[in-house]
Amino acid sequence: MSSSASTDSNQTSMHTIGLVHSPFIEKFGVPRQPGLVEGNIGQIELLKPWNREEALQGLDGFSHIWVVFIFHQAIKPIEDWRPTVRPPREGAKRQGVFATRSPYRPNPIGMSVLPYHGWEKKNGKLFLNVSGLDLIDQTPIIDIKPYLPYADSLPEAVGGFAHNAPESSQFEVLFSATAIQQIQQVKETYPHLTQLITSTLKHNPRPVHFGNIKKRKNFGLKLYEFNIQWQLENDHISVLSLDVKS
Repeated sequence: MSSSASTDSNQTSMHTIGLVHSPFIEKFGVPRQPGLVEGNIGQIELLKPWNREEALQGLDGFSHIWVVFIFHQAIKPIEDWRPTVRPPREGAKRQGVFATRSPYRPNPIGMSVLPYHGWEKKNGKLFLNVSGLDLIDQTPIIDIKPYLPYADSLPEAVGGFAHNAPESSQFEVLFSATAIQQIQQVKETYPHLTQLITSTLKHNPRPVHFGNIKKRKNFGLKLYEFNIQWQLENDHISVLSLDVKS
């Protein structure tokens, strides 16, 4: 994003202060909200000149952070903007864009509350350790704020058509002998991979238009450097293999 000052009162410029390192390489399979998928661990790399340790002073006292980001794969020309979208929860029914968290917005800005696990320096770079991501790898970050329980947690709030958390699918996730062997080979590097695959598939990453149809169909899910090949059976999901992406 541009870092220069804007003279137009209807526009403003922002800085990309960091980039996300996430197991989710593409939109398909990304959790629809933060915290839904288990085993989902990542980092936020702070970029220069915002990668100063002083900027994180006091943050270790917080368990969660607000992460404000850009939907960088959903940027469209202003003339393509539409006032309604089809949120996954509503299937084919359209809702006003301001009643949803759709990435297709007048300004492609999103926000997520993520568990914060401290920061570390590696090879001269500064990283924040987070989990529960609903962000694609390399998502630009434009701000980080502490989550304040007394102000940000509102148990009496009403969630409209999305009041309750989405339920996991009823499909059991089974792994083929090939997939189990491949996971064992990378277990040291990716100790939570089985949990991540299972939890992601349990939350039904299929497109909404598939509905509850239980067709036998092959899909691919990209996590880290793997292209997870899986198949929907009548009563379960079969993880076939973990092909390395070319």
